[in-house]
Amino acid sequence: MFVKTMFEKNKLSLCVAMVLGAAVSMPLSAQENAEQKAESSKEEQQTKTTKKAVNGLVTRESEAIENVVVTGSLIPRNTFDGPDPMTVIGEEDMKARGLNTVADVIDSLAANTGYREGEAGNLLSGFTVGASEANLRGMGSGRTLVLVNGRRIADYPMPFGGEQNGADLGTIPGTAMSRVEVLNGSASAIYGSDAVGGVINVITKRDMEQTIVTGDVGMYEEGYGLTKNTSFITGKVFDKGSVTFSLEQRTSDAVYADEVDFLKDRAYLTTGVGVTLTDLNAGTQGPVSPMGYDCEASGMVTTETYGEDGQTVCNFDASGGIAMMPDMERTSTFIDGRYQFSDTVSGFMTFLGTKQDVSSSAPAANWSGTIISADGSRAVNVARSFVHDLGYTTSGYDQEMWTLMMGLEGEVVLGDTTWNWDVGYSKARYNMVQKYGAIREDKLRDWILDGAQYSEELSSNVYVVNNSFFDNQLVDNVFRDASGDIDELMGVATTYASSSADSISLKAVGELSDFGFLYNPVTVALVGDWATQSSRINPDERSLNLDGNGWLNLGAIEAGGSRDRMAIGAEFLIPVVEDLELTFATRMDRYDDSTAIGGRNTSSLKFLYSPMDMLKFRGSVAQTFRAPDMFNIYGESTGFTVVADLLGNNCYADENTDDCAVYNVVSTRRGRQDLEEEKGKDVGFGVVFTPTNDISLAVDWYNVRLEDLVVTESASGLMRQEWQCATGVFASGSAFCQNVNDRVIRDASGRVERVIIEPQNHEYTDMEGVDVTLASKWDSARFGNFSAQFKYVNILSYEWLQFAGDEPVEMRNGLRGQSTPANNSNLTLSWSNPLTGFRSVGASLFIQRQGSVKNYVGTERMDPYYTANLSANYSASARLNLGLTVRNLTDEMPNNDTSNRWPYYWSYLQQPYGRSVNLSFSYFLSN
Repeated sequence: MFVKTMFEKNKLSLCVAMVLGAAVSMPLSAQENAEQKAESSKEEQQTKTTKKAVNGLVTRESEAIENVVVTGSLIPRNTFDGPDPMTVIGEEDMKARGLNTVADVIDSLAANTGYREGEAGNLLSGFTVGASEANLRGMGSGRTLVLVNGRRIADYPMPFGGEQNGADLGTIPGTAMSRVEVLNGSASAIYGSDAVGGVINVITKRDMEQTIVTGDVGMYEEGYGLTKNTSFITGKVFDKGSVTFSLEQRTSDAVYADEVDFLKDRAYLTTGVGVTLTDLNAGTQGPVSPMGYDCEASGMVTTETYGEDGQTVCNFDASGGIAMMPDMERTSTFIDGRYQFSDTVSGFMTFLGTKQDVSSSAPAANWSGTIISADGSRAVNVARSFVHDLGYTTSGYDQEMWTLMMGLEGEVVLGDTTWNWDVGYSKARYNMVQKYGAIREDKLRDWILDGAQYSEELSSNVYVVNNSFFDNQLVDNVFRDASGDIDELMGVATTYASSSADSISLKAVGELSDFGFLYNPVTVALVGDWATQSSRINPDERSLNLDGNGWLNLGAIEAGGSRDRMAIGAEFLIPVVEDLELTFATRMDRYDDSTAIGGRNTSSLKFLYSPMDMLKFRGSVAQTFRAPDMFNIYGESTGFTVVADLLGNNCYADENTDDCAVYNVVSTRRGRQDLEEEKGKDVGFGVVFTPTNDISLAVDWYNVRLEDLVVTESASGLMRQEWQCATGVFASGSAFCQNVNDRVIRDASGRVERVIIEPQNHEYTDMEGVDVTLASKWDSARFGNFSAQFKYVNILSYEWLQFAGDEPVEMRNGLRGQSTPANNSNLTLSWSNPLTGFRSVGASLFIQRQGSVKNYVGTERMDPYYTANLSANYSASARLNLGLTVRNLTDEMPNNDTSNRWPYYWSYLQQPYGRSVNLSFSYFLSN
């Protein structure tokens, strides 16, 4: 049993009461509805069938939907119910679940697990503030392929987590979305690299004939986090084509840590001012400060006060300036055009563009160092924050993304067969300018040592000064107010980043023959691709300086490179007998970049067997691969990290670091051009049971094994390898140990100054899991239409092996700082009721369960986490629709993490903001 039940009884009762209350409070009229339902058009029936597909499982219907190319295949089909487990979420489903953006849709998926930075999970202004990523099956954002209309978009220019490239979901306009197709599983034989954990394909709107204005406004119950969104979409269908256009504006206000009730007793205390004096001759040690110094008067918190003279150490509560969610303003546009040049040739063009300005803030950097008197008898250790006098450092991100897709499509008759063809070109760009307030290292050093007649730097932040300055001025310098020198001390670090993705594709689809024994002719799709991508990250010169003249405690990311790719592929749909079809796909990718990787061939074989109408079996065996992403090849980043020196004083003899010296050192992560591509196999088997048109059950088992997994080593792992080389675990004279020793850089005294870490090919990762989807509906002429959908994802095993000969690590338990839930589930309960005069009402309850995870340090397992969204909508007329959404209905707070690490909860899995309310409307200016 769970320690915590799904909801406390009063909360569950509240949910049920609100849904049932909405149902019974609306007028019901069976007779009036019957006439309206009887006049439903064929087009509405097709839409109904499509909605069933959107719900994730397709029930049996006599009406067929338009042939579409479903994600994971090159061959058009008239159903979403194929050999691949597919989730399709449409615009109406988004509204019903209280989801506003494409990123919201992906975050709501049970299969979207693992680390994600996102808008609200990336605290203290990390690498990708304001960006939103996907992580299907928890295999990493770079192993989830994101497409728009089946074509790639440009990656976010900065690496997620400082390690890997991926697409930013936040830049895809919500008004442009017709539906989102999500394939859980490998599709490398169709799309090539990156389609390992799954594929997300956003299908945009087309052939619009309405003009619609929409708007919504929302805020958290406590009064913070105001969001506003307005959009306009219009279209025109004419004899030979159509045009669709939309414009969307979205803003959201920043949320600061001191506004959030959950964090009121979890303040972010950082160093204020503290100086510790050590008398080397007398062997004494203690804090020193100017006589009677008052921490509170300077806006800080007294940590400790020693003696009658008021010697004190100060801390600072920095919560007021930490942006838990950034301030964001986003403008997006979407254009789609279609034109019929002749009976057999048509053209298409789609453009998506987004401009986004994001700002965040975090505490100004701390300085720590040691200053020694010239006679060598005394030393002080200084810890100095500049938040209380210089304020918080702000970071701004000016981002622009656009994607252009255009081409021709048509048909040609070859013999007795009609072949469909298309030629497409896409061009995508993502440009960003990042500006970050920072302290100049050299100016700060001069400020601290101002007045010294003599100073010498012995090592990083270790100085010797003349005795007079040490005795009479040094402590006063450290404690004095720096606000008057802010212009001298502070500056702006600037980084320019860009990425691009261009491609040309050719495809032809047609029938071959039944070869005299097949149930129907074989359908084949042939495809050829050429693509190029690039990545550039250019920091300013000061950011790259590591000699004491850079920015204080501010790292830099630098990258530059490109990759060309050519590919040819084919897919065959083989109707073996009436009830069995096979799909075979194969693809050959060839790469041209600075690595030795020539390319990769991948194939897949899938089947769909329907022994009876109510029962289907499906399965697949697929090869998968991922080329090393651009940042792992060309990128280099520099920052700061804390390491334990395992070689000092034999402190690690029992493999315990408690007695080891700990240093804050420069950490450089550099790319490698000798990495191998990741490669593996994905096996799946599923059953779809549809006993009636109103009930469907799908159960899918999968096993993914990925070899040569590219993972960046940790600084602590590098230090442990150095210890292993020094103690004979590895041969000290080996090339491996030579490489390790070259990447741990020490000064003349043996103190660690810098470490260099690299991405590595690890042995393998192996994941086995089960996905379950249960859907049902019930239509009542009197009470309306009811539907329910339950999704459950369970990772049965998840092993990771770093090197051959090691013991595999069970990732369901999580490494330190990387715990992920082994299972997730969600439940959607929906009700709608058509009324008279084009009016209708509806409500939906969307409940998510996040499985148990371990705390940050991995010492204890925390309870599962539940949230619920309640949405209600009312169509007042044929033109006006109104909506109300309450997110986090029961005001759930994150599970408290007892690890000694702020903010004391899993920030990328759970949120502390509480309940929020969103009001929305849409108005049809024309139909």
